[in-house]
Amino acid sequence: MNTKTAISRETPVKDIWYYAIGEGSTSIALNGVNNFGMIFYTQILGLSAGYAGLALGISTLWDAIADPLMGHITDNTKSKYGRRHLYIFIGGILLSTSFLFLWFVPATFRTSTQLLFCYLLVVNLILKTSLAIFVVPYTALGFEVCTTYDGRSKLQGIRSFFNMAINFIFGAAAWALFFKDGIAKDGSRIDGTQISSNYLTMGATLAITSLILTLLCCHFTKKYIKDSRNMIMEGNSIRYFLHDIWAILKDKYAQKIFIFLAIAQFGMILTAQLQIFAYVDFMQFSSMKKTFVHGSTMIGFALGSISIAALVKHYDKKITSYIGAGIAMLGGIMLFVVFSCGIMNPHMSANASGLIGWVPAFTFALFQFLFWGGCGILIPLATSMIADISEINKYRTGILKDGSYSAMFAFILKASSSGALFITGFLLSFVGYVPEAQMQTLSVAKNISSVAFLGGPILIFIAILTMINYPITKKFLDKVRDENIN
Repeated sequence: MNTKTAISRETPVKDIWYYAIGEGSTSIALNGVNNFGMIFYTQILGLSAGYAGLALGISTLWDAIADPLMGHITDNTKSKYGRRHLYIFIGGILLSTSFLFLWFVPATFRTSTQLLFCYLLVVNLILKTSLAIFVVPYTALGFEVCTTYDGRSKLQGIRSFFNMAINFIFGAAAWALFFKDGIAKDGSRIDGTQISSNYLTMGATLAITSLILTLLCCHFTKKYIKDSRNMIMEGNSIRYFLHDIWAILKDKYAQKIFIFLAIAQFGMILTAQLQIFAYVDFMQFSSMKKTFVHGSTMIGFALGSISIAALVKHYDKKITSYIGAGIAMLGGIMLFVVFSCGIMNPHMSANASGLIGWVPAFTFALFQFLFWGGCGILIPLATSMIADISEINKYRTGILKDGSYSAMFAFILKASSSGALFITGFLLSFVGYVPEAQMQTLSVAKNISSVAFLGGPILIFIAILTMINYPITKKFLDKVRDENIN
């Protein structure tokens, strides 16, 4: 291998933004389900929280299993169109189509719990398979678009920022765009999340948007297509696949990131799933307040992500991870404090008018902003670290495995998410959550809130302990490059 070809280059910022467009499809598929899937299954379809969590958990686990296989396939694809773009294109089309059918549930499948569970499980499995086909090559493409230590942090930060921007438009603003409250015949308020047609409108809009973003990403990044027909590859076979996976799992640098990611992601998903129930069932926020509060999470995550480049340049990556964890833990602990001490008063939010009625929403939004701002630093930062580790492996073995490394990263991310989704469903059942109920009891809602806002910080603290001995810095990587280039 001629290592001189691996010399890093600066990537134009516009190319990074062109690449980030594709993250919109990922954001729609993942956040659309994470934000509204559990509520849709339980409140609209009447599925028990345990069954809903099981459907989401199984499909996410399958997605995690499919990722390493997809990583091996994309790394060993010989095509004049390269190893990434064909899969991004095909996967993106399948992703938008399956997302649409997630919300359009035929009446036939609503006649029994078993049929409904099977339908949702199958559609979710198709959605997650499509996601693997799209995301793994897309992530690997990012490793190849940006090849500098600082540039990788910038690319992953901008990518994550775009994810949250789309999530804000179709997640936080969804309360106002798609879930406006209705009026019952007796004049009483109907919460927008209990109106079935709202989910259908949201599903169709997001599916079309996802398809458009996929096509734009493929078009604007076509300059990075590299004919792969003559590249050195291991080959697509079970033996090589298993060898590939085992080699990555044995990578001592990757192990630290994988363990960190698994624990932190579990805490984030647990909080993400339960926080919505906190301000739907406990705080009784109006649709406008829901948009404001939910939007604070996306804005926090986006600003945390976009700050990564400056933080890494000043502090390097490991110290930046400590900063992100500290901010997240502070926000989560403060939310737990205000809930456990009774400072959050649902009657104030529901009945008070003017600025007084907005005090709970502002308080909730501030601390959620901090929690998700810290998380916005951690996840894209970890992705850029895996890109560094993949480059080091390339120098050691002579074979580029960006797809496999990104796939194993995604596997850990989704396996952890699957576990969190599974636990979330049963936690809801354990604390007495009642599906289809217009309002939960105060004690149930308060217990859900406490678990959401204390569990996340505890797990993030445990996760950050695994990063103490992480050795890779900019100086470390530069030394590796110099040794191999010279």
